[in-house]
Amino acid sequence: MPFATLNYKQKGLVAETSYLFVISILSPFAVGLATWSQHTLANSFGYVVINILQLPVIILLYRWYLPVTIGKKRYWMFIILLPIYFVLYGLNERFGILAVMYMPFIPEVYRNNISGARPLDFTQGYFNTDIGITILVILAATSLYIIKLLFKQQYKVSTLETEKLKLELNHLKSQIRPHFFFNTLNNMYSLSVHHSPKTPLMIKDLSEIMRYVLYDTRHERVSLQQEIDFIKSYISLENLRHTKPDIIDFAVQGDIDNIKIEPLLFMPLIENTFKHALHRDIMDNWVKLILAVDENELIFQTSNAKLPANDNYDKSQSGIGLLNVRKRLDLLYAGRHELIIFEEEETFTVSLTIQLDPLND
Repeated sequence: MPFATLNYKQKGLVAETSYLFVISILSPFAVGLATWSQHTLANSFGYVVINILQLPVIILLYRWYLPVTIGKKRYWMFIILLPIYFVLYGLNERFGILAVMYMPFIPEVYRNNISGARPLDFTQGYFNTDIGITILVILAATSLYIIKLLFKQQYKVSTLETEKLKLELNHLKSQIRPHFFFNTLNNMYSLSVHHSPKTPLMIKDLSEIMRYVLYDTRHERVSLQQEIDFIKSYISLENLRHTKPDIIDFAVQGDIDNIKIEPLLFMPLIENTFKHALHRDIMDNWVKLILAVDENELIFQTSNAKLPANDNYDKSQSGIGLLNVRKRLDLLYAGRHELIIFEEEETFTVSLTIQLDPLND
């Protein structure tokens, strides 16, 4: 499993395990091999055991002493307790040496050598080993504590960013719903004014669409098949307003199974297309929608007849949908999408390409 995918507790555990391995096994073993003695393996084994016996007081440093002092900004307590910790460290070291001297599985040659340290004799100084080495060990443990704090802080920042993104996404999604229903109710109003027999059918389609928009879209992701069914229902609703049955062409290509996407992701693009091509007096107006899936790539493309160059239609509102889509894409598919607009003499095309994540999409 890649280190970057671990949570902060797992990262801290990896760092702690690595530190303890180096400080209690790897370093003392290397020191033992480097001694000028014919009993290098015996020395290495003895050093390792002594350092393992030192672990409780080292773990106490970064799991209790530093968190309750430096971690809570009690610097005065850190200064007061520091001499006490040094005393505790020295005593633990002496008892570790004393214990090794009576361990039968430790090579006798090493036990004889270590007995010269005289762990119960305090007349030659309090620390049996060099004080500099003791300070290095403590500094290393402090560094481990800081690293674990950094992992935790990184997690908090990442969590806050994620929550912020969710709030922004929910806000963008909420903007889609009223906009969608506003357009649909306008369509229904037009039919009812003309006493169209299509009105009951439109109400039925609208009921199905409302169920999807109000309930299914509460989920962060829906199946691509659900979204396609919704688009087809919306197209059916739009077709009721027009006499040409083939004015809207929607094609689906590729394998859409087992793919999940964010709900209503394509709706602003579809609504803009309908607004530009179907709600205006354009000769031979048409709309083409294509959704294609190729391996881990999803392409959604809308094309429609372009408005006349001299049309004075206010396009300020038409940009809301595209702006919404761009924001959602930047939040949901950062670095994994491409939105391109092709504007030709008689055709307006928007092409959206999304690189799907095979583990999540």
